[in-house]
Amino acid sequence: MTKSSKSYHHGNLKQELILCACRLCEEYGYESLSMRSIAKESGVSQTAPYRHFDTKESLYAYVAMEGFKKLSAATNIDISKKVTKDNMVKTGINYINFGLGNANTYDLMFGTAVGDFSNYPDLLDCANGTYENMKLSFSKLAQDPEDVIAYKCITLWSMLHGLVGILRKVAVVDNMDPEQDHGPIKSASLIGANLDEHLDKVITGIIQS
Repeated sequence: MTKSSKSYHHGNLKQELILCACRLCEEYGYESLSMRSIAKESGVSQTAPYRHFDTKESLYAYVAMEGFKKLSAATNIDISKKVTKDNMVKTGINYINFGLGNANTYDLMFGTAVGDFSNYPDLLDCANGTYENMKLSFSKLAQDPEDVIAYKCITLWSMLHGLVGILRKVAVVDNMDPEQDHGPIKSASLIGANLDEHLDKVITGIIQS
């Protein structure tokens, strides 16, 4: 871990510490985050972070919230305009690419390091907002009651979440054994190479179910 050459003694130190924590989380994993590590990286005293974060979990919560903001921006659909299946396919691809490209942050967002999101209302709002946009977008495509739309949306989200994990495994296995042709890895590799086609079929099936 390299200490930043820049010391932050200006303006919004809390936000600077959060951004620093986000960088460290993605580079080293959330388990490496501590008040000491972000203080060292930011060039401030070791006691400074404690004035802004009550516990390590609260620090995790802020990092997770920044992750959900980025995920929301990547998957947001303008529901004031016509929503098409292509929009949903693109959203699905963007979701998967976010999970693959921000693996350590993604693990924090969807893991158990932050126990109850309701203890952190801003984090809860960000997480729920990402889901609500997907659900509202889906409602423009599937003419179903609200409870059915919710069921179909969580089914789609679960599939995307599962694909993130599977495709991360594929990347590791491919690096070790690119010729592997047994088990689920080969099929998962084919899906990863044709995500738009796969998601189109899956979303069509969910809409029509």
